[in-house]
Amino acid sequence: MYRPRGRHHLFDGDGMLHAITIRHGTASYTNRFTRTYRLVEEEKLGRPIFPKAIGELHGHCGILRLALFYARCATGLLRGDRGMGVANAGVIFFDGHLLAMSEDDLPYAVHITRSGDLQTLGRYNFHGQFSSSMIAHPKVDFHTGELFGLSYDVIKKPYVKYFKMSRDGKKELEVNIDDVKEPTMIHDFAITENFVIIPDHQVIFSLKEMLKGSSPVLYDKDKVSRFGVLPRNAEDDSDIRWIDVPGCFCFHLWNAWEVEEMNEIVVIGSLMTPADRIFNDSGDGFRSILTEIRLNLDTLTSQKRPICPCLNLEAGQVNRKLLGRKTQYAYLAISQPWPKVSGIAKVNLQSPIPSSNSLKATNPRSHTAQHSSSIAQANIAGSFMFPSNCFGGEPMFVPRCQNPEAEEDDGYVLTFMYNESTGRSELLVLDARSPSLQMIASIKIPTRVPYGFHGTFIRESELKRQKK
Repeated sequence: MYRPRGRHHLFDGDGMLHAITIRHGTASYTNRFTRTYRLVEEEKLGRPIFPKAIGELHGHCGILRLALFYARCATGLLRGDRGMGVANAGVIFFDGHLLAMSEDDLPYAVHITRSGDLQTLGRYNFHGQFSSSMIAHPKVDFHTGELFGLSYDVIKKPYVKYFKMSRDGKKELEVNIDDVKEPTMIHDFAITENFVIIPDHQVIFSLKEMLKGSSPVLYDKDKVSRFGVLPRNAEDDSDIRWIDVPGCFCFHLWNAWEVEEMNEIVVIGSLMTPADRIFNDSGDGFRSILTEIRLNLDTLTSQKRPICPCLNLEAGQVNRKLLGRKTQYAYLAISQPWPKVSGIAKVNLQSPIPSSNSLKATNPRSHTAQHSSSIAQANIAGSFMFPSNCFGGEPMFVPRCQNPEAEEDDGYVLTFMYNESTGRSELLVLDARSPSLQMIASIKIPTRVPYGFHGTFIRESELKRQKK
């Protein structure tokens, strides 16, 4: 809401939700800032007073900003115990609550009114069951209704915790992951039918770096990335199995499943290089390659293979009915030129994976025969490119019906598209089964929907169970 006084990073903005309600053939649109504690306090003064976690906490100026913030807390001008989060990264609907979240705080509960408006109810601690933050991508198992999540701390041990909640919102497990020895940046994780997959990557937090005049977000070149495989019902971390996956930093993990006959777990994620580029302002040389990572539970070894080596693929979803189970398709944003989204790709995760030597990077705006050939080689089962000067957001897959026997891709892909020439946005409805992801409807919005992060789709049957 207020222009920062220091450096700004796209992760630092105040959370704003954009909602389109479709009912009886008509649609309504609303946008609202999620009224976090920090936003409300800054509104009172009309200026920013909370430090921005990525952009402003650099070097000695960052230390001074932190010192000023804690001085205000010490004198009672601010209440640090009421949260510093921006609730700007992920949204999920669980146990009758729409939760807006970012990993710097607890979620915020938001009520959707009958007219489609959004009302922030407040910081949500699951009825007193949580006091620590929650990462922006908890997982809900469609078949059991359970929620799984992680939290991390950048100051004190345990640096990582795993928790599980019953479908009716009761905390069943909270496990300290004591073998994580330093504060690690964890934005996402994965689940299978029987395990949770916890990344421990090379991007870490180091407050010592601020004393040297640098960013506290650091790429540790001497550390080896690894994944921890923990039984979903584990009561402590004694059964966790750590498997090294060198040269692997995945900001997002799209799905994972077990291959019983090989005692392996397949993890699908977007592997980013350079690993720390997403935290600075430069997009030069950045790659985000959809990758299959295989974790062998017998040998505790790993293999990784690129699925689409010619495209940057980031932000997207699988059919959520199959989260934690073998999936054939993922719907992902073509993030070129980074960080803008120029199109949507439907990726066949079960196609033979091509050799990286057989593919050449192409311009995603080109619709030449050469581009079409490269797309086909890259295991793209369907693609939709936005028109010139138009860019979009995360694609969301919505099943056409609730029939459990329906084909995996029987549904729609929803995505926002912004026209930079006209300043207007649309919500596009695409046919998920079409090789061209054919547009079958669009909702024209009389304003701009800014480029954002993640979203969700909530059925009317779910809204009927909404709590306040």
